Amino acid sequence: MNTLPEPPRVPGRTRPPALTRLCVLSFINQGVMFPVYLMGLMAAPYLRDTDPLVLRDTAAALYGSHATPEQMEQLFGILDTFREHGIALTAVFALRTAVRFIGTLRMWNLRGDGFHIYTSAQLLGVLVPMLIAGRDMFSPLGLLAVALWCMMYFVRMRSIGALGSGLGKG
Repeated sequence: MNTLPEPPRVPGRTRPPALTRLCVLSFINQGVMFPVYLMGLMAAPYLRDTDPLVLRDTAAALYGSHATPEQMEQLFGILDTFREHGIALTAVFALRTAVRFIGTLRMWNLRGDGFHIYTSAQLLGVLVPMLIAGRDMFSPLGLLAVALWCMMYFVRMRSIGALGSGLGKG
């Protein structure tokens, strides 16, 4: 049976403190969000089968006195989106978080492919929800956060030589 060779570990290197901090923050985020997405995945079928008017009335009763009418309309839109696409969206978010964990773990072990796994999961996690539920799922702030995290990992992984000698260089 043919197996792929293991990507080379950066020789003679220890994990720099900045990379350690980034990975620990990512592990914390993933450890919190993965169970949330799994619970959302279990709740999504019930949300789908709930009468939309009941959902709106419940939301209005819970948040109506604390939110402006514009905020309530945004909340109703989110409820409608998750009622229609909740199963697919929470599955994508849970899968993205699991793949991000794999990428972060690989970077923790100083493997350069971890950066590519992490970055692919992040970018697909921004794009796939838009394919499922439309442009309402796009967040410029979310894209900025993804880009900044990927850039921080790129800088750290490149500084230890885990990504090769540079872009376009052999």
